[in-house]
Amino acid sequence: MLGEAHLLAGHLGEARAAFAEGSATAAALQIPAAITICESQLAQLAMDGGEWQEAASRLELALATIDQNRMHEDVHAIPAFAGAARLSLHRGDLNEASRQLTQATGALPSATYLLPYRAVRLRLQMARVYLALADMATARRLLREIDDILRHRPALGTLTGEVEQFRGLTSGAASAVTGRPPLTPAELRLLPYLQTHLTADRIAERLFVSSWTVKTEVKAIYRKLGVSSRNDAVQKAAAIGLLST
Repeated sequence: MLGEAHLLAGHLGEARAAFAEGSATAAALQIPAAITICESQLAQLAMDGGEWQEAASRLELALATIDQNRMHEDVHAIPAFAGAARLSLHRGDLNEASRQLTQATGALPSATYLLPYRAVRLRLQMARVYLALADMATARRLLREIDDILRHRPALGTLTGEVEQFRGLTSGAASAVTGRPPLTPAELRLLPYLQTHLTADRIAERLFVSSWTVKTEVKAIYRKLGVSSRNDAVQKAAAIGLLST
């Protein structure tokens, strides 16, 4: 709870230290739910900082704890599934990202306004991945659920600003930022693969389309984002919230 409080206050370093201490204590006392929560939050903080290898290690422990204790439908497992979905998206494995999101969705109704900071943060994390997967309908549904929670518990520190920023993306602010037409669902589906080292031919195999289609969509992404390289496209997409880098 101290880690959560630091997150809401925007004290990321203090939050990281609190979650690390919480995880170590939970391991010593054999409290699987606390291990899962703390390691999942540490993974999210690591991904926010671009420390993907650390995030993968944290999530491996969290998911193993869930498996060992059969916690798949437990509300405490949701952060791990949401984090694993984000990590899979970064790796370009969209099928695995979708699978992890499905697991998270199964337990999501248990995350209510009784613990509002957790309920909102979980939905926001998932909605960001759904947006990157071009599933705008689900992203907006999660945003509506967030609004329902905020009506009960409106004072959620830095989370409130994060929600408003995401709301802008789902209502077309991403297009306004770039000054160009929004990306199509097909282009959004391709976008995460630009973070990988896969060639156009390999990406085409993953998406079950032709290499020509991939190259055409990449050019369209460059044009709409106003960039001329793969790296610049990833950075611009991350800046407007379409990717997690």
